[in-house]
Amino acid sequence: MAYIRKRNRRIFGMFLLPAILVLFLTTIYPMIYAGYLSFRSYDLAKIFVPRVFVGGANYREILSSSEFLHSLIVTFKLMAMTLSVQLVLGVGIALLVVQKLPGMPLARTLLMIPMMISPVIVGLVWLFLYFPEIGYLNYFLSFAGVGSIPWIASTNWALWAIAIADIWQWTPFVMMGTAAALQSLSPEPYEAAMIDGNSRWDIFTRVTLPQLKPVLVSLMFLRAIDAFKIYDIIFVLTKGGPGDSTEVLSMFIYRQSFTFWRMGVGAAASFVSLIIIVVLITLFFKSLNRDQAA
Repeated sequence: MAYIRKRNRRIFGMFLLPAILVLFLTTIYPMIYAGYLSFRSYDLAKIFVPRVFVGGANYREILSSSEFLHSLIVTFKLMAMTLSVQLVLGVGIALLVVQKLPGMPLARTLLMIPMMISPVIVGLVWLFLYFPEIGYLNYFLSFAGVGSIPWIASTNWALWAIAIADIWQWTPFVMMGTAAALQSLSPEPYEAAMIDGNSRWDIFTRVTLPQLKPVLVSLMFLRAIDAFKIYDIIFVLTKGGPGDSTEVLSMFIYRQSFTFWRMGVGAAASFVSLIIIVVLITLFFKSLNRDQAA
């Protein structure tokens, strides 16, 4: 028996080793190397120049930079815009698609298509829709008497243009999770509420929403993490412009690293972003544990 257990552990290790190696090469090593660069002055244009240790100078520069603060504000603003609309639309559409009506299975399938498309393709599709002269969006808005809107050329509209594209792509994710939760709810509370003579709105606010709260919080948390890292759609649509009106944190890191070639500063900004995400995760789990205890 001892021989068999030893052989099984050896076989288990042989199968596990490739996965550990891939994880190390693709995740752990790049993170360690980025941490190494964040404490050094490294200009990508000067490959053969020694990477001088500068201590926390990169972090001090980042935290005192008005550009970094602006990108952080834009990131949270975009996050608030997209998540609030996705929550309302996702729950509303989920309440509709769980109804036993003809064609609903097909409708659910069609509604989930946007989240299956690559963000780069989504950006290109909406880029064509936003074109001032030949874009279909302004064409259809003209029938309602709305003049041509410079969606991606105006500092007032560019962030909204990105938010609309992100809402279109990821509302189905919220819808799908909410619909699955709605179908798993127990019918007894609804029967009791109907016997008591409650209206549909009262049943929704007092019965449905409280039961959906853990699921909705989890969905919003996952979407918040994705929204904090958004890059593809912005790069395709505006590249952070016009000006810096859509320069989110990921675009700031990209510019520092691959436009100005300041890899040390870019790595430091990446770790600051990581710390913010870790804080969000910690707050989420604390909130979840508090709700479960209550």
